[in-house]
Amino acid sequence: MKTINNQDVTNKKVIVRVGFDVPLGRNNEVIDDSRIKASLSTINYLLDHNAAQIILISHLGRPKGEVVQELKLSSVASRLLSLLEIKGSILSVKIGEFPAYQISEKIYLLENIRFYPEEERNDPEFAKKLASLGDLFVNDAFSCSHRAHVSTEGITHFLPSFAGFALEKEFETLLNLVQNPKRPFVCILGGAKVADKIDVIDRLASKVDWFLLGGVMASTFLATMDIHLKQSVVANDKIEVANNLFNKYKKQIILPTHFVWGDLGGGKAILDVDQSNLPKFTQYIKDAGTIFWNGNLGKTENPEYARFSTEIAKEIVRTNALTIVAGGDTTAFVNKIGLTNKFSYISLGGGATLEFLAGKKLPALQALL
Repeated sequence: MKTINNQDVTNKKVIVRVGFDVPLGRNNEVIDDSRIKASLSTINYLLDHNAAQIILISHLGRPKGEVVQELKLSSVASRLLSLLEIKGSILSVKIGEFPAYQISEKIYLLENIRFYPEEERNDPEFAKKLASLGDLFVNDAFSCSHRAHVSTEGITHFLPSFAGFALEKEFETLLNLVQNPKRPFVCILGGAKVADKIDVIDRLASKVDWFLLGGVMASTFLATMDIHLKQSVVANDKIEVANNLFNKYKKQIILPTHFVWGDLGGGKAILDVDQSNLPKFTQYIKDAGTIFWNGNLGKTENPEYARFSTEIAKEIVRTNALTIVAGGDTTAFVNKIGLTNKFSYISLGGGATLEFLAGKKLPALQALL
């Protein structure tokens, strides 16, 4: 992979795709700045090596090609200014035709790139226009690299293109996880996005010793059995896939047997894994050599349904295993309970990480090889 390290950036305008799609609070404040911090090493490298200008590109949320006031990047720009420890204030400016925030004399952050419908269409004319702003392109957003969008893939057809340090680290860590995991390898999968995760089971079954399932992932597998789930959320379009996978890997797939039920607005539903399942799950965790966790095991935005995930997180960090957390919700959760620094590695990718582990070629990474 071509990286920015040792490239001549002196007096050059460098466009950097960053993954500043961060969670915002009610007052539009940044709740978790992990993804902003991840790109500081690349930004500082460009500053230290006398780049003439650093033009940052990011999206936030899913505005679907329209300007959405709540998804403007002003709060993100302010947090970046704070993290870079630069004195001053954010200025609204234009870089070419693009509205932007001036962070410092050299650093600019373009307004939410997904305000433009051409971005997700990977429109070549739009890519050419975006590329005209710089001399080099750096992709430092692994979390977006499974998307063939203008700011991740299209722009690489018009500029010399390289990986930033955050993307390079993510790529190398995950590649090692796939190729050479320390055994036993335990993969914990939860959350609601079953379609994004279920392919990982088939891809990694030859390397993973145990799959521990919770959340909607577990409910979808349980739906293949003679178990009444009441109004629990289930990925109905993946039930047949789940049934085939369970029949194929039933010795490796560990499902909870007792649950915490709650009201989901239309009746009783599974909202967490009951604590009585802890011994069943922890027997696999405590002796693991590698642990990969993506997806919370309950509806953790409510503390009442975050107990099992909390206990599992505590058990994971007690081990001597290589421990990796992936996905925005799980990353935010372990940060909220104060355990982020106890994990070996925090993956900034959600869907991108899972697609990489599932053996899919990520278009934005292919452009850098």
